[in-house]
Amino acid sequence: MTDSLTNEILTIDGSLMEGGGQVLRNVVAFSCIMKKPLKIENIRASRDKPGLRPQHVTGLRLLRDIYHAKLSGDEVGSNTIIFEPNNIAVEKTTFLADAKTAGSITLMIQISLPPLIFLALPPKSAFSPPPPAVNIILKGGTSGKAAPTIDFVIEVFKPIVERHFGLAFDVNIIGRGYYPKGGGEVILRVQPLVGKALTPITLLERGHLVSIKGRATIANSANQVAQKMIRSATRILNEANLKGEDNITQINPRIEINYEKIASGKGFEIILWAETSTGCILAGSGVYDRDANFKLDLSPEQLGENAAKELISNLRQGGCVDENLQDQLIIFMALARGKSQLLIGEPTLHTRTAIHYAQIMTGVRFEVSKFSNNDNSTAVSSNIIEQGQEDSHELYLIECEGIGLVAAGPKINEG
Repeated sequence: MTDSLTNEILTIDGSLMEGGGQVLRNVVAFSCIMKKPLKIENIRASRDKPGLRPQHVTGLRLLRDIYHAKLSGDEVGSNTIIFEPNNIAVEKTTFLADAKTAGSITLMIQISLPPLIFLALPPKSAFSPPPPAVNIILKGGTSGKAAPTIDFVIEVFKPIVERHFGLAFDVNIIGRGYYPKGGGEVILRVQPLVGKALTPITLLERGHLVSIKGRATIANSANQVAQKMIRSATRILNEANLKGEDNITQINPRIEINYEKIASGKGFEIILWAETSTGCILAGSGVYDRDANFKLDLSPEQLGENAAKELISNLRQGGCVDENLQDQLIIFMALARGKSQLLIGEPTLHTRTAIHYAQIMTGVRFEVSKFSNNDNSTAVSSNIIEQGQEDSHELYLIECEGIGLVAAGPKINEG
C-alpha cells in the first residue's frame, strides 16, 4: 500500500450501467484501498427510491471512521457524496455499524471487507507480531430480497474467496433480523494482510456434482413452515431434468432445519447450495419478505420452489460460480497478484458494472470472451462489459492481470 495520497478528486457517475448501490460499495472500497479521493454523483439513480439508504450511510460512516476519512453527503436520500480517505490508520480494533433498520448487513460486509483486508494497523514497534484482527459489529437485516443472505456469505462467498484469494475472515451470526424491524447482529472478524498480495483465482472446470446441502431457517415462526419449504424445494430438485454430471436425481439433498430466536418480529428463509468435485459452490435461496402493505410476499412453499429453481438455473448455466457470486469476485481479481481466470455463465449486469468501475479505479484490464471446450475461446465481438449478451446458454471466460497490491502497513518511526 502506498504512503502517498493524491489530492485530485475523481468524479464517478453512479447512474451508469447497473446504477445501484453496488457502484457506491465498490468505488468507495477501492477509494480506501487505493487512497483515491472521490466524488460520486447520481447515486442509485435507477432505483425507485434513489440516493443513499440507511445501510449505505452506515457503511460509508464505518469506512470514514476506520480510515479517518473526510465524508460529506452522508445522509439518507443524498445522491452525491465526497469521500477522502486518509493515510493514517486507526488503532482501534473494534467498530460498530448499526443501520437501525432492516438495512442489509451483507451489503455492509461487501463495502467493508476489501478495505479491511488491506488495513494494516500500526505496530507498536519494529518487532511487534502481526496486527490483530479487526472486529466489526454489524446490525440490521440478515436477509432480504435485494441482497445476498447471510447464509450465502457463509456457505458460498466465504469458502471461495478464502480458498482462492487467500483472505482470512470469520462471520458470526449473533441474531437474525428480517424486514421490517431488522434487529439482526453479525460480527465480522477480519485478519488484515501484511507484506503480501491476494493470490489470483483460477476456476475453469466445473467438475461433477457431489452434494446438495441446504438450510431452512425459521425465526418466531411455526415449525411446519420449515417442513413446507423443504418439501417444495426437494420436489423441484427431484423433478429437475439435468443430465450427465449434473444429474440431481443421483444426489440426496441434505437440508437441515435451523431454529432461531430473535428479539422482535419473525421470519423464515431457505438456502440450497451444490458442491462439485472441483470445489465449485453454486446456490439458490428463498427469503421471507413483506410487501408495501406488510402482507406476506411469498408462501413457504413458494420460497422453497424459488430456491430450488434458482439452484437448477445456476447449474444449467454451466459456470464455476453462480449469478450472485460473479460480481463479488471482480474487486479481488483486480487487486490480486497474477492472472485470474474465471469461467461463468452469462455475465450479469452487476458483473459488467463491477468490471467497468474496477478498470476505472485500478487501471487493470478485464478480458471477457466466449469459452469453448476446444480451448479456442473467441473474443466477444461486441463490448460485453458495456452491453451484455442475450444468449444465456453460452459460457464466458473472465480474465484479469491484477495489480498485485501489497498491504505493507504504515512505516514505523524508530527515532
